[in-house]
Amino acid sequence: MVKKSYMKKIWILLIFSLFSLTYCGLVAQSKKSDQLKKDKQKIQTEINKKQKLLDETRKNKKASQQQLCVLRDQIATREMYMTELQNEIDLLADERRQNENEASRLNRKLTYLREDYARVVYNTFKYRRQNDPLLFILSAEDYSAMFRRIHFYAEYSKSVQQKVAEITDTRQKIEKKCEELTLIENEKQNVMREQETTNAKQQQQRREVEKLSKELNKKESNLVAEIKKKQQEKGRLDAAIKKAIDEEIAAAAAKQKANSNKSGGKSGSTSSGKTGGKSSTPTIVLTPAEQQLSNSFASNKGKLPWPVSACAKTLDYGTYQHPDAPSVTLYNNGIELLTHANADVKAVFKGTVSTIRNFEGTYFIIIRHGEYLTTYQNVTGVTVKVGQEVTTGQKIGTVAKKSSSGTYELSFFITKGKEYLNPNSWLQKLN
Repeated sequence: MVKKSYMKKIWILLIFSLFSLTYCGLVAQSKKSDQLKKDKQKIQTEINKKQKLLDETRKNKKASQQQLCVLRDQIATREMYMTELQNEIDLLADERRQNENEASRLNRKLTYLREDYARVVYNTFKYRRQNDPLLFILSAEDYSAMFRRIHFYAEYSKSVQQKVAEITDTRQKIEKKCEELTLIENEKQNVMREQETTNAKQQQQRREVEKLSKELNKKESNLVAEIKKKQQEKGRLDAAIKKAIDEEIAAAAAKQKANSNKSGGKSGSTSSGKTGGKSSTPTIVLTPAEQQLSNSFASNKGKLPWPVSACAKTLDYGTYQHPDAPSVTLYNNGIELLTHANADVKAVFKGTVSTIRNFEGTYFIIIRHGEYLTTYQNVTGVTVKVGQEVTTGQKIGTVAKKSSSGTYELSFFITKGKEYLNPNSWLQKLN
């Protein structure tokens, strides 16, 4: 008897554990599904922004190269979206399998309950004459036995009612699971149709890229001349920014020296950067508050907001061959972002405006974040002044129009002292 009771407890524990695991799996699945939908929506928003840029660029006959950049950027973003769609399809397939397994388990349970209930009903009918409840109660030897027999029949009746309720509840759960399976299948079909539509758009844009690329290749000499002109302009910009950074560091060093002479010792802390793989002289002298800001900036690597809300890269960081003119090698210390007219330029992190300087008709702005500097070039309508503290996301100006292409492009740089850093590693990803 003790052994049977022990085994019964083990079975109950196993059934409860199985239910708990199934429930936790479904909850985790649901959370993952919600996150996938959020990621997908975020990428879709980015696709819509880039589509507007593409539509604007198509109207500009002088901006064929920029149009090609936006198209390639759009294709890359759409590929991310297609990956999310496939993840969603895979997740729905897993969810369907889990629901089918749960429905199968409930069906087995329902079969067992029905068989067990049928046995009870059959035995009750078969022995109804021998086991007449009233005779059984009245034939008790004493009142105590009679009450025990009454209690037995009450519990028996209660047990039968529980069986009926359990059968009804299980049947309803099975019906609910069947409805969920239908909804999952419908949702999966919708996602697959969306995937087909997205794939068709992707193929169309690839054909457009191929066509535009061929057109530019036919005019390769013009394209190379345009690229070289742009590289020369970029060279002048790099020199102007380098000069501004050097002046910033020199001013900080002079201030530190003056403070040190007054106090007769050292104050604050120094930071050194690297240029071209060689150690440079101490770069920016930091106060404790500036060091804290610098650490805060560093801890936000990969999380910084973009300096413009809707954009596509037309020039990336580093050294690489031009995709449409392989004979030309490009080098860039930052990234160049194509955006729409009247786009706001925003500070990517809190800091202090250290430089605002005119460069060939527009401005570049340098904001200091401890030992880190962010630079925003081709800005007009500047809304800040030197020495002003700014917050993350604060507007500092508007992207200016480039006379050569008629497009609105912002050059963005991040430096640590004199060392240029890859902005792609610092700005937040789409997902």
